[in-house]
Amino acid sequence: MKLFHYLFRMGFSLSIAFAISFSAAVIYFDYNEYTRSMDRISLVVVPTLAIAFLLFEIFPVFWAWFMRRQFDILFTFGLFSLFAAIETVLSVGTSRIYYLGTFAFALALFTLMLPAAQPMERLRLSHSLWHYLIGFLLSLIFTYGAMGFLSGTLDGRFHIIVFSMTLTILGSVAGYYLVRRAARSLKDGFLTNGLNIFLAFILPLFVAGIFYISTQFPTMFTPWYFQIPVEWLDLYLSSAIIAGAWGILLLEQIETRGIYQSFRKTRAFSFIKENLPGFYAGAMFFLANLVLARTFNHPTFSLNSIVFEADAGPWFAILGYPEGFNVNRAVHPLVLITARPFVRLIGLFVGEKWFLAPMIAIAAVSGSAVLMGWIFVKRAAQKDTYAFIFAILLGTTASHLLFGSLTESYVFGMASLIFFFLLIQADERRFSVLVPAGLLVFGVTITNIAQSMIGLFFKKFGFRRLVYYGVVVLAAGIALTTFVSMLFPGNQSFFFVPEDISFEARFTQPVYASPTEWLANRAKIVGRTIFLYGVLAPEPIEVFTGKQAGNPMINFKTYHYKDDLVAWYHGMANIPLGLWLLLLAVSVIFFLKNIRSQDTPLLLGLSGSIAFNFFLHMNYGTELFLYTPYWTFLIIFFIAVSLKELAERAWFNITLTVFLLMVMANNARFIFIILRALAPYFGN
Repeated sequence: MKLFHYLFRMGFSLSIAFAISFSAAVIYFDYNEYTRSMDRISLVVVPTLAIAFLLFEIFPVFWAWFMRRQFDILFTFGLFSLFAAIETVLSVGTSRIYYLGTFAFALALFTLMLPAAQPMERLRLSHSLWHYLIGFLLSLIFTYGAMGFLSGTLDGRFHIIVFSMTLTILGSVAGYYLVRRAARSLKDGFLTNGLNIFLAFILPLFVAGIFYISTQFPTMFTPWYFQIPVEWLDLYLSSAIIAGAWGILLLEQIETRGIYQSFRKTRAFSFIKENLPGFYAGAMFFLANLVLARTFNHPTFSLNSIVFEADAGPWFAILGYPEGFNVNRAVHPLVLITARPFVRLIGLFVGEKWFLAPMIAIAAVSGSAVLMGWIFVKRAAQKDTYAFIFAILLGTTASHLLFGSLTESYVFGMASLIFFFLLIQADERRFSVLVPAGLLVFGVTITNIAQSMIGLFFKKFGFRRLVYYGVVVLAAGIALTTFVSMLFPGNQSFFFVPEDISFEARFTQPVYASPTEWLANRAKIVGRTIFLYGVLAPEPIEVFTGKQAGNPMINFKTYHYKDDLVAWYHGMANIPLGLWLLLLAVSVIFFLKNIRSQDTPLLLGLSGSIAFNFFLHMNYGTELFLYTPYWTFLIIFFIAVSLKELAERAWFNITLTVFLLMVMANNARFIFIILRALAPYFGN
């Protein structure tokens, strides 16, 4: 019996060692390049004997440990190892030796995964392994896309392995907790509502739709922007499979050491738990806007003044270019110490591919605006489904989709304003909080400070306190602007110097200097832009212009004054237009009906800010769609708060969802039209 065990142990060790050595010699070590038999024999036999000896020595301990393990866990590890080996080795096979190499590679992966077997056996007694498995698979998708997007920044095998393993381990553990939370929510939480499940399912479909639309224009976007290069696939898959198993070790430590239980007691955990649907919606729109950002912001092409007069080309450089770039617009005094540092912080992780940083930053701020939209409506109505619908509606608006992707200052201004209105809603009165928030608003675009002050005024902040607040923000803004100009000499002009601010006069036509007929027409244009275009995109006007080196290019507008053309809605777009007008009208009726409610100060602040924008753009701006991020959220919030007493009505939420789907379809078509017109110029 001992002889049989000895022979089995020896045969097993030699077989495994030979499979590894011979397949490695042929596939990786240029076995056929050696002409002498002695060299070939040495290349195979020497490693075989060395590996066999080591296997022979550890065999008793390993076998005893192996036989105590649970079969289903080992079988699962084996399946994943075999899958990775087939994809890595067999997919490029040119001879039968690759079958042997596949077996050897799978065995190596299986062995590296084994340390997680025993922790998994312990965890399965109190935790669902299915939750972890789903979380791991989701992390594989996320890691794949992230590595594809950053493929130009990762250099060498070590970077690829470390990045893949780190993201997969952390993603698997985070995925486990999220999947577990979703499973519990299906029983007694947010996902018990079928409408919430439908909305949650629609979001990734919308992201996929945006991705598909972008792929229709290969000169602007290619799926390879989010795909791992073929030569990386073996490293990614192998390291991710191993990391998925090792994530079990980390999960066990988090659970047994009480780290998760300690985290549950923190305010951060409570905030995340209460706002998970908002985080989910924000993440989905981050992905959608990131795809569009990669499509619009072509690093070799300037979109300056082509898309609704957006200065996307210069802002791409202002925010992301390592050497810096001149702002020289006095109305944006602090972007070089607010928005740009945020973008350059992201730039630390993208290396020489600096142009990826503005894309990531714009999409991230866009996603955070959706999250803040959820918080605002949830706080007002105390109904999750209602808040979820309006958060998605905010992210789906034409203004958010375009300017949450196109590199410009507007998404930063929108996010800073939403954050300030969250403070107003929370009745925040501390100057230590309001002044920095106000400087953030003021620093992106100086006129936006008026909206913050209007909101505070109607929340009964107090006239003297409001004046003092305005003086403090103005004084700090002046001081910081001079600091910016010293820090970046020649890059920033001064909003308090008449010559610098007078540049903006080229975009103004004061109402007092305009004929009555012009004023009436201007009021119609401003009204359409404020109350319609930002939410529901019209059919854009495509005007040919000769700005790019004499070559005619498409220039998008919503109003072409030379031919008196106005963007409008056609065909099926009139259905959501009618619903939107009805929604606006009903919200005004409810506002007037409940004029003495506790929400009135907040609603007056929102409507006052809308009125301010109307008056401002009666005097300022040529292509007004450009400024829609500064008021679209105000209208969405006004409707959500005004109609909150309908938040519990299932029929109303279903109606809102139907309208939401129409808005998605209409605005996706809007994006398609813009990309279709721009695509011919990107290939040149």
